[in-house]
Amino acid sequence: MMKWKTKLLPLLMALLLIFNLTACGASAAPAEDAITTEPMAAPEMEMDYGYYNGAVDGVLEDAVVEEEGYSTAENAAGEVPDGGTEQAVAETKLVYRATIEAEALDFDAAVAALDELVEKLGGYYEFTSLDSYSNRRYASYTIRIPSGNYDTFVEAWSESDNCQLNYITEAVEDIGAAYFDVETRLTTLRTKMDRLQALLAEATLMEDIITIESAISETEYEIERYTSTLNRYDSLVGFATINLNLAEVIQLTETKEEAYLSRLTQELRWGLEDFVDELEDLSFWLAYNLIGVIIFAVVLVVVIRCVLRKKREGKMRISLKKKTEETAENTGTDK
Repeated sequence: MMKWKTKLLPLLMALLLIFNLTACGASAAPAEDAITTEPMAAPEMEMDYGYYNGAVDGVLEDAVVEEEGYSTAENAAGEVPDGGTEQAVAETKLVYRATIEAEALDFDAAVAALDELVEKLGGYYEFTSLDSYSNRRYASYTIRIPSGNYDTFVEAWSESDNCQLNYITEAVEDIGAAYFDVETRLTTLRTKMDRLQALLAEATLMEDIITIESAISETEYEIERYTSTLNRYDSLVGFATINLNLAEVIQLTETKEEAYLSRLTQELRWGLEDFVDELEDLSFWLAYNLIGVIIFAVVLVVVIRCVLRKKREGKMRISLKKKTEETAENTGTDK
């Protein structure tokens, strides 16, 4: 019996080892099948009109990303949306501005010469103001001159025989970076508009149509705003802005220190002119308020006469009182 058990034990151990190997092979089989099995079909998307319902939001989000800045691929390549390079940002867009103070003995001749010069150089007046004070005229102009003729205008006006230039300040500003930024945003917005219009043509669901039309309305507003800004930049770049102040004088300001007698004579002349102007204004005022002035004068005369009469009556009373007292004293003394 003991021998039988001894012979049976190796057999049982061999059967147990075979069973374990079989179990391990069965557990590894699914992994091999997963590799060789064909992939599962993707779940079908809900189709409505050529794209699923989330397509509208996706396109709008992409358009917003492009509107805010360059895409990731474009930034990585160092290129801008229109296919240019960053060198385009460095394009020069110069804006010329100047302020000029001038004076003239012959005001009419100076104005005529200015009109002729502006017309000759292809400019125009954006603003004009004419005023008069103390028999002297003053004019203020905002003149737009083509940028290419800016230097010609300043040089011609500085050497004009009809006036004397006393003061000038010039400024030049490069708006190239701002111009390029607006231009890029405008290009992006127009691309976004084309995509939205294409989506609107395919849309059939009312919810999507409302969303797309709202986005189109906002995009149109932004396009108009940036277009207006770009037009203003073009105007500033194409035409220089010159603020000119012209004064009529009796004597031109001397470039050197004025002599005391010459300046004193000029001040006396201006003071006399101002005094005459004030007398004229006073005469006009009196003429306008003549009735009131007469009534006031009559009332004033009556008041003065009443005051004087009361003073005289007061003096007469005092004099009479003194005489009465003196008479009484004299009578008492005689007794």
